[in-house]
Amino acid sequence: MSSLKHRRQHYGIQYLLAADPTMRRLRREAVSQLHGNKNWGAAFLLMEYLNSNPLAEGSTVLDVGCGWGLASLYCAKHFAAQVLASDADPAVFPFLHAQAAANHLRIDCQAWAFADIPTEQLSTHQVLIGSDICFWDSMAEELYQLINRAIDAGCERILIADPGRPPFLEVAEACIAEHFGELIAVSAHSQRRHQGWVLRIENR
Repeated sequence: MSSLKHRRQHYGIQYLLAADPTMRRLRREAVSQLHGNKNWGAAFLLMEYLNSNPLAEGSTVLDVGCGWGLASLYCAKHFAAQVLASDADPAVFPFLHAQAAANHLRIDCQAWAFADIPTEQLSTHQVLIGSDICFWDSMAEELYQLINRAIDAGCERILIADPGRPPFLEVAEACIAEHFGELIAVSAHSQRRHQGWVLRIENR
């Protein structure tokens, strides 16, 4: 059973810390291979941005590199969004489901690397979101190609949050030049302060 002392609530979402008994048990049962070992800070940047720039009610949202799913939960709770959460590492999904249960939500999940996300999924989702998904140099090209495919497929809005790592900024620079993207500085607060950027691309 989860302990209240290991839970926090920000942006209207209740989330479990890594020290929570449920999360500790899940970490013993399944080891994440791609740093899906906590709630990463850029999700708070994305929630802060969406707090001031809300999605349309009932939007269809694809959360790529979802991790423990804070951004997915935020969109589902505040905008009644139809969210599909995807990650290359399926070991993160039990953590996401635990947090969804804490918020009385249900989120569908699918194990996909960026290159494996089907074009029909990109075309049927209005919004593509991601946070802390470009932390290695090798990920920059993968993310850029995913963004290109999403734009070609007709995805209407793309929002990617990051604290400002060089690979992410490389992608942002290319998207500003090629897709009229915008890089927006954001500050957010959870149990600590988060600073970084949201890359926004409007495709409509």
